[in-house]
Amino acid sequence: MDGSAVRGMESAGVINPLLPDAWALRCRQIRIEPELVTLEIETMAPSAACPLCGRVSGRVHSRYVRSLGDLPWQGRMVRWRLRVRKFFCDHTDCRRGVFTERIPDVAATYARKTVRLDEAITELAFTCGGEPGSQLAARLGMPTSPDTLLRRIRRTPVPATTALHMVGVYDWVVRRGQRYGTIVCDLEKHRPVDMLNDREAQTVADWLRGHPEIRVITRDRASYYADGASTGAPQAMQVADRFHLMQNLRHALVRMLERRYRDMVATARDVATTRRAPSKAASIVERPKQVRQHRLPRHQTLREVRRARRMERYQQVIELHRQGVSQRAIAKRLGLNRETVGRYARAGRFPERTPRKYASKTDPFTDYMRKRWEEGCRNAAQLSRELDARGFKGSYYSVRRRVAHWRDPECGESSGCHSPAPPVMRPPSAKRLGWLLSKDFRDLDDRDRSFVEALFQRCPEVAAAAALARDFATMVRQLQGNLLDTWIQRAWDQAIPRELRTFATGLKSDYDAVKAALTTRWSNGQVEGQVNRLKLIKRQMYGRAKFDLLR
Repeated sequence: MDGSAVRGMESAGVINPLLPDAWALRCRQIRIEPELVTLEIETMAPSAACPLCGRVSGRVHSRYVRSLGDLPWQGRMVRWRLRVRKFFCDHTDCRRGVFTERIPDVAATYARKTVRLDEAITELAFTCGGEPGSQLAARLGMPTSPDTLLRRIRRTPVPATTALHMVGVYDWVVRRGQRYGTIVCDLEKHRPVDMLNDREAQTVADWLRGHPEIRVITRDRASYYADGASTGAPQAMQVADRFHLMQNLRHALVRMLERRYRDMVATARDVATTRRAPSKAASIVERPKQVRQHRLPRHQTLREVRRARRMERYQQVIELHRQGVSQRAIAKRLGLNRETVGRYARAGRFPERTPRKYASKTDPFTDYMRKRWEEGCRNAAQLSRELDARGFKGSYYSVRRRVAHWRDPECGESSGCHSPAPPVMRPPSAKRLGWLLSKDFRDLDDRDRSFVEALFQRCPEVAAAAALARDFATMVRQLQGNLLDTWIQRAWDQAIPRELRTFATGLKSDYDAVKAALTTRWSNGQVEGQVNRLKLIKRQMYGRAKFDLLR
């Protein structure tokens, strides 16, 4: 395509989108191939300024061609062959006798891509990362390697922080269990402003000293952030995170309930016994059981194997604990988490696992199925047909799974054994029960409410702790900081479990930050959201997310 044809296309608006408007450039030729568009372009400025002395010169020395990549056009890659000139510098004091004309709005010095392509690739690198960004760039007609994208990120300068008034600090995982960093966020602008390579108090203090304008610091209750904030920004108000306050409370409740595991088991047994209707007990016909070989279902066999494995670990932990070995050493020797070792050491007996409760389409028909089962209908297919007539939308297999655990393992269907196994209720786990105790009882279902009420009757100490926990949760939700002193005094009562007293003592040691958390609107929630985003970026980098790249 010759120059006249190009000028005709330019007047029709075809060439203008391909060229920047800020510089005098002329397109001499366009070659369109199946995967590439090549533009022959030359500069038309009458003169250029020397980059060293700034003197303008119009005396041409020579010409040469630069090859530049540009934004794609209609899915095709675009390549510029830019013809630029060299000029003589006539200034006698200038050390550079010959210089090349610059076009900074088109391409940087020595660059192989135009400015706009470079900006597009950099934005793609920040948005998608290395491997995903490289795959997307190839589909868009801007092929580049993952390493190039990461280099673009590293070359981008970290933006200078403006005046900060409210910041939040939180730790993030560099390598779980071994190394942690710190992220700092601007609470007013909802964006991260810096990252630190560790979470030491001295590092945090040094960073805060460089920002004396900070007035509010939100943090969790870790000592290194409390000490760092006190040392580096004594003028700032520290605010404890409300989520971590509730988390600390639930941990105290869980430790208390782990000591009461035997009471929880006995309560579950009492609730299960109470639920058995007298009419059902009277309708049971005593018949001799025919003992036969019974084969356990596969899932039950696996459950027993896993329980035996946990029991073996539990016995190893208890034995080492009796020998005086520290929890850290036990965890390292057995390959367990320190929290697991601590929970085993405090439990007093082997902590059983509570099976998870799943919803089933047979739930609305359980009473009818139980009634028909006690009347002697032990055929799952017959039960399924009867339920279909009542509007049941599930399958025969869901009915069979529901009635499978009603069968007595020691008697079959043809043996004439019509009495279902007595109902057994396992206690909820300590973690789940700790969550239930801090909730409003009106939000509990009938099963949980009956268990909690029975536990309160058996253990008044747990009832007192639950009342305190609910009051604290209300105080946190409604920002009733004026009630904090009264609550701490109540928690120090000798009738309250020692775990709650320890929790109250911890609140008193961090009193100012806790009081600020219960009276101001600031919270560390958005900082944890940025940490979650940081985790996603780490996973996108395919193991290349070093500290400088993440920062």
